[in-house]
Amino acid sequence: MKKPVIIAIAVVLAVLVFYLGWSLFSVPSVSFVTLQLDEAVETLLISGRVVGEGSVPLSFKRPGQVVEVDVREGDQVQFGNLIAFLEDSDVKNLVTQSENNLSSAEIALSRLENRELPQAQEALSQAETRAEIAASIYNSAKEERLDPANARLVDADRNELTARRFFEDQIKLYEEGKIDLNALQSAENKWKQAFNEMELANTEKDKIALEVENLLREIEIALSQKRAAESALQSLRSEELNQAKLNVSQARTQLEKARLELDQTRLEAPFPGTIVRISVSPGQYVNIGQEVCVIIPIAANTYIEAQVDEALAGIVSVGQEVLVSSAAFPEKTLNGSVERVSPTVDPDRGTFQVRFVLERFEPDLLPDLAVSAEIVTNRIPNSLIIEQGLTFREDNRVFVLIEKGGKVVKREVVVEDLGRGLLRVTSGLASGERLLIDLELEEGKRIRLGEEVKSD
Repeated sequence: MKKPVIIAIAVVLAVLVFYLGWSLFSVPSVSFVTLQLDEAVETLLISGRVVGEGSVPLSFKRPGQVVEVDVREGDQVQFGNLIAFLEDSDVKNLVTQSENNLSSAEIALSRLENRELPQAQEALSQAETRAEIAASIYNSAKEERLDPANARLVDADRNELTARRFFEDQIKLYEEGKIDLNALQSAENKWKQAFNEMELANTEKDKIALEVENLLREIEIALSQKRAAESALQSLRSEELNQAKLNVSQARTQLEKARLELDQTRLEAPFPGTIVRISVSPGQYVNIGQEVCVIIPIAANTYIEAQVDEALAGIVSVGQEVLVSSAAFPEKTLNGSVERVSPTVDPDRGTFQVRFVLERFEPDLLPDLAVSAEIVTNRIPNSLIIEQGLTFREDNRVFVLIEKGGKVVKREVVVEDLGRGLLRVTSGLASGERLLIDLELEEGKRIRLGEEVKSD
């Protein structure tokens, strides 16, 4: 009995395994995308062309013989790169002579400012000091010696006058017999003594006055020396210093002119660019303005111009972000912005001109190359964005296929076209739902999820 039971169980297990295997392999594995919130970028797609820069001829600003040409046709140069130079020995000699003249003028000015002017100022200061000292000595001598001597002479004159009058009175009294000879002689002696004192005071006063007069002459000499020092200093400041400064200025101007002429013997690239033509050769004499070479500038930025339909005039504005691409370089998307919007409309075309500038110079975008420009008109955060290829239409309605409970579910959605093959879902889907890539699946069909495709 046990053996038939074991056989029956084995048969049941085999049937079960076969059924499960058949069920597993009969349900298709499908790829899917998990919906996530992202920023929606609304753009306006227009066509434009790269703006080309014109060629620029380069020439020397002075005539001369070409010594060397340091570039070839097709060379790219940067700002300041040497292109060619002229014979410059005469100009170098002129520069050297001008440098020597400037050095001499600066030395003369420095000597004047740092030695002669300070010396003249010191001479004036010393003269002023001598004049002050002479005046002080004179005032002291007059006050302390001459004035007292004059006072003593006045007293001596007064005493002499008094003694003389007394003596004269005594003579009359003696003649009248009223006094004796001794009294008369005593009065005479007093008068003679007063007279001698007066003479002595007068002599002393004359001596002191002479000395004070000499001191006054010393004051006049000191003042004369002071005026001479002032005149010399004023002359240095107003004439010689101005002339020395003028000499330096003229010498510096001459040196700058000589250096400019030396610079003009060198032809340098005025901006980054490409040399497209060489018009001279070494040994050739060139005149001012004669073409030496032709350069096409490499702009600091790349510019694009486009004609936009007048109906979009209220949408496009300066500063808007622009995404630029070209069929010549499909792998590149370049960033830029709207730089200028024309204020007028072309009535024949019904368009207005818009100019874009890229973030940097793009050498691959050649002048007049056709490009596509997407102007970013709006950014909407927290949006569900799906690729247009994951939708299909029925009766002007948009549908997608999603996975739900292991089956295919057909879902109607409402979308907005963002351009570049992208749609923004405004209703019908939620973040986290799985969008099926295969649109040929039948609604309600059992499926199992296979590879998850990551959206860009």
